[in-house]
Amino acid sequence: MTMTKERDNPTTEAGVDSIPVDVECIREGLIHALELPLAMTTREAIDANIRQVRGHLNLLMGEDLGYDSDVAVRELFRQAYALLDLGRRPIVSSPAFEAFAYLRETARIAQHFLDVFVRLRNVRSHHSESPGHPVQASGLIASNPAAN
Repeated sequence: MTMTKERDNPTTEAGVDSIPVDVECIREGLIHALELPLAMTTREAIDANIRQVRGHLNLLMGEDLGYDSDVAVRELFRQAYALLDLGRRPIVSSPAFEAFAYLRETARIAQHFLDVFVRLRNVRSHHSESPGHPVQASGLIASNPAAN
């Protein structure tokens, strides 16, 4: 499988139309992962879903989501990096429930990233004549206590 240069090295210069993110495919994959019933799901199915969700999360983390200008987005990245840390990932000997909980948390964070991505894409397409317009991702994660 060959990946595009934009996917390998996303930049803020990439146009809205050239963003290689299939929102509906990711959304469907995340909904599927979040709706898996633990009692009727094998460990192999959980592990396969974890790999898919991590792939979606990694793709979304490579997009320009306003990390430098939005505290909520920075917090989202902090949470994602913590989940992607090898020490936090379930291993073969981990109980199925632990792997299932990891899957749900990773899918939840990926869903927040997807929401930010969609919001920014919509705002950028509506405000293409004013490229300096800041976009905030507020309200996606717990509020910052310092801001209150």
